[in-house]
Amino acid sequence: MNKNIYLLLLFISVSLSGQNISNCNLQKSDASDALKFDRNDMICLAKNSDKPYTIFYTLASWCAPCRLHFPDAVELEKTGKVNLFVVLVESEEDKRLVNAINFIKSISENVKFGVLKDEIYGTRTGKRNKTLAIEITPQHNEMINDYGKFILIDRTGTILYVTNWKDYNKDWQNSKKMLENKILPLIK
Repeated sequence: MNKNIYLLLLFISVSLSGQNISNCNLQKSDASDALKFDRNDMICLAKNSDKPYTIFYTLASWCAPCRLHFPDAVELEKTGKVNLFVVLVESEEDKRLVNAINFIKSISENVKFGVLKDEIYGTRTGKRNKTLAIEITPQHNEMINDYGKFILIDRTGTILYVTNWKDYNKDWQNSKKMLENKILPLIK
């Protein structure tokens, strides 16, 4: 392919992927290069997505299962039906946030990510995660305050599913199997 055509297509792709972010008026955190999210922002991003579904994957830098399952979250985006955003649960000022961002970028430079807003979720990681879990989990899902959640939202803004540790059926290391059973049937 001609180098100029490739660069033009890359520019168009980046411009389009930025459209859904700009439609939601997201702000960047003062403490990092992460966008700031809350539940409403997540729904806005899903409604403005160029794909039928958006996955929000919660991640804490120190959470071993979060780190283990993250590459599978990245693979979901390759289905062509899903946009992926990582939601960092540490506070905007937490020094561990840099570790989380570096980890994300080490897996994929193209992953979009944001941090939960301190002004809404506070600064204590456990409380932040619990507040998000309570407000984002639909009534038909069991709300469990754990980390490494896959939050599936469709283009209408409907939260279709929020995973928790029970979805792994005692095989917590195998997120591919869990995704095949819980998420992939919803995006087919």
